[in-house]
Amino acid sequence: MNASTDIETEALPAVQQTRPARQGPAASFFRRHLRGDYSLGRSYWLHMVVFAALLPRVLGIALTPVFAERPARYGAAATLLVLMLGWLAWIWGAWGTWMSAGRHVQRGGKRAWANVARTMLVFGLIGTIGNVVRIHGVLGEYTRTAFGAQLGPETVFEVRADGRSILLKGGINDDTAERFVKTLDAAPSVRTVVLYSSGGWVTQGRRLAKIIAARGLDTYVEQDCASACTIAFLAGKSRAADPAARIGFHAFHSLGGLDEKFAQSSDEKLARDTYGQAGLSPAFINRIVGTSHNSVWYPSHDELLQAGVLTRTSLGGETATLATVASTREKLEDEFKRSEVFDVLSVKYPDDFQRIVDDAWKKAQDKRPDSEIVAAARTQLNRMTDRLLPIASDKSLMDFQHLLLERAEALRLQNSEACAATLFPGAQTAPARVSLPREFTDREARFTAAMIRDSSPDNRKTFSKEETQQAVRTLLASLTPAQQQLLASPQQRAASPGATCAMVIAYLKAIDMQPEVMRKHTLRVLYSRG
Repeated sequence: MNASTDIETEALPAVQQTRPARQGPAASFFRRHLRGDYSLGRSYWLHMVVFAALLPRVLGIALTPVFAERPARYGAAATLLVLMLGWLAWIWGAWGTWMSAGRHVQRGGKRAWANVARTMLVFGLIGTIGNVVRIHGVLGEYTRTAFGAQLGPETVFEVRADGRSILLKGGINDDTAERFVKTLDAAPSVRTVVLYSSGGWVTQGRRLAKIIAARGLDTYVEQDCASACTIAFLAGKSRAADPAARIGFHAFHSLGGLDEKFAQSSDEKLARDTYGQAGLSPAFINRIVGTSHNSVWYPSHDELLQAGVLTRTSLGGETATLATVASTREKLEDEFKRSEVFDVLSVKYPDDFQRIVDDAWKKAQDKRPDSEIVAAARTQLNRMTDRLLPIASDKSLMDFQHLLLERAEALRLQNSEACAATLFPGAQTAPARVSLPREFTDREARFTAAMIRDSSPDNRKTFSKEETQQAVRTLLASLTPAQQQLLASPQQRAASPGATCAMVIAYLKAIDMQPEVMRKHTLRVLYSRG
């Protein structure tokens, strides 16, 4: 034997001694791959690409429907687990492929393929590290959610004093639906769910919707309901909102969004299915999914009625909020003082304020809805306004007259009787279902507060009979003969509310068109008789 043969023969047992004894296929597969025992082609294409890269993705897709209706924290934890398994599988696959490439030439393969494989692994490592860096914020979001973080504040449930309505306030969180059921079971008389939420998990919104629909409950919004809250709202048998309330929509957005294109497609399908099942039109749904999840689309109440989101209009105050909050007369008084009008009234005319609170407190004790409590207070306030007009300042009189004109013009589009009642309160045979813009009612409240504040007996003036008649004749001259007859005849006004509304607007416009000095005189003459 030559020297080289002796060396190879002597070295062979040493190489064989470095290999462990053979084990069963299942036990040794992972170790053999890590040692590079498999061919480069099998290690790269089968173990690395198919097993390490595709299997975690398939596992993630398979788990998605399993956690679709579960709390978000479970889905987030499952996603983190799949990600970690994927990274571990990639490290396992890459390490074994690298080792196999190192032995590729020894097995008779070409060095070029070994170099190509290792180059691809280096690029893959760079890409994996870059991907981890890119999604580190998403990973934090998943981690926080897995440990119980929610999209909104804690959900609060409050059964109103009358026992017929329940307030759901706060986030639509993981435990919201479960707690909602328990609260409803403890309050069997509840018929209306008042929603006040900026949203939360879509899954929970859908669960709330099923509960509301199954129990045949109505839904109502007093302030704001957006995002996932709208899903629950649309399940109401009867759906209404306070005139100042807002109901907002936007596209669904999956947690994290690791696969953005897939997530967008899945989110859009879920939104279309959810709102389609609620009965909304494709055009309305298109507007929803076309609104970024980072913004909110608040349709007008007319749009909401036309789309079927609202099933009826509301004048507001339908539930016993005040009776719930104000458990004592002192608390009710404090609630009234939150309004500028009543706060000013309590300081300048405390006796009148106390009478108003007394009337409202009687309604609150009977657990009446807010609309009745506010109506009792407003009736007293209107009587007081009539009493204050003769001693109001000139500015307050002119502001009051202009507000009457704006009110009549706004009500003309809704109800002729309500329009006529602007000048003739007794002409309205029944309360009209009308509403004014929030901006108008806010301005009216500011005006009333200002009139109370600057009222003074020093502003009162007296006029002779001749002066009064002259001011009235000047106004009548601006009306048609038919309008003058309506002004003088309650019977004709009752029979012709539309014509009466037109006459009221013409009468108020006639005052508004007078020069300022003359207008001040006319208003002072008209209201001095109060």
